[in-house]
Amino acid sequence: MATSTQPDRRHVDEFGIERAHDDDPGAVDKVRERSEFVDHLMRMQERYSSMGGNQYSAGITYFSVLAVFPVLMLVIAAAAAFLANRPEALTEVQNQIAGSVEGDLGVLINDILTTAIEQRGAVAGIGALTALWSGLGWMNNLRYGVSKMWKVDPTAVGSFLKNKSSDLLGLLGLFLALALAFGVTAIGSSGATQYLLDFLGLGGIPGIRVVTFGVALLVGLLANFLVMAWMVFYLPRTRVPRRSGLEAAAIGAVAFELIKQLGTLFASNALSNPAGATFGPIIGLMVVLYLVWRLVMYISAWAASTEESMRLAQMPAPEPAVIRVREEINRGPGAGTAIGVGAALGAVGAGAIALLRRK
Repeated sequence: MATSTQPDRRHVDEFGIERAHDDDPGAVDKVRERSEFVDHLMRMQERYSSMGGNQYSAGITYFSVLAVFPVLMLVIAAAAAFLANRPEALTEVQNQIAGSVEGDLGVLINDILTTAIEQRGAVAGIGALTALWSGLGWMNNLRYGVSKMWKVDPTAVGSFLKNKSSDLLGLLGLFLALALAFGVTAIGSSGATQYLLDFLGLGGIPGIRVVTFGVALLVGLLANFLVMAWMVFYLPRTRVPRRSGLEAAAIGAVAFELIKQLGTLFASNALSNPAGATFGPIIGLMVVLYLVWRLVMYISAWAASTEESMRLAQMPAPEPAVIRVREEINRGPGAGTAIGVGAALGAVGAGAIALLRRK
């Protein structure tokens, strides 16, 4: 059998260099050699860990929660504007608050509602400015972390104005994508589906709930796939190969559905007691967002570590080599003796020449 001079692709890194490896690999390396899927999975984990995926996910979660409160201010301002133009709806809401919350707390909530209606313009203005500022920071950090999974320097791509304009469009797209994904799950898991079936006269058909759940799950997976595909292709500040991106989006769609189902289960259980109703929403929001951003980092690392992506990756050129020539004189242990012997021989030779000239 002829010896091949081609590199073994299983040991070639993203620089195209075949790295040295043990002749007798361990158990994990043997499994990686037999299974391309396991090898890709390990490459994804190595990329995720080496580029700080956990740290970026935690930081993006912080900026996500920070951006939620200005958005809530805008929602409150919109609701206040709606109630201000409909006094009968405002009276009904105040009566429901007074009936649900007894004592001074109900009076305080109604006072806050009245103040929000009176100052709805200021709330909307402050909410819009802070939402724009915190939202752009959120999107910038999100794109920064995803770009790092591709080993791309986000600060070296595009101008400041171009990046901010792209972040603004991305922020609007992110809100629409998350609203679509969570909205489909909320509708499928709420009583709205059963109400619609009863309204159409289909609620009594045997097995209709199973069919409805299956349809809602398929629609949710489709919505998740669109959301994940948008994140995989749009967020990194580099070009994403189509096949690798679609493959990562399909994996992310299934994992995203699991996160949403767990989030729905947590919300239904946490809000059933006073302590959960007080602290549960913010804790649940942070946990769900952290899992979502970890998922986005993982599928980005998956897409970036495919063979297709590594072949197309443009690695930075190495630093130029600087050659400095230094003149060195060897002054070893025998250097002094050699010099002395040379000087003596030179003196003897000079004396001999002088004697010959006299003769």
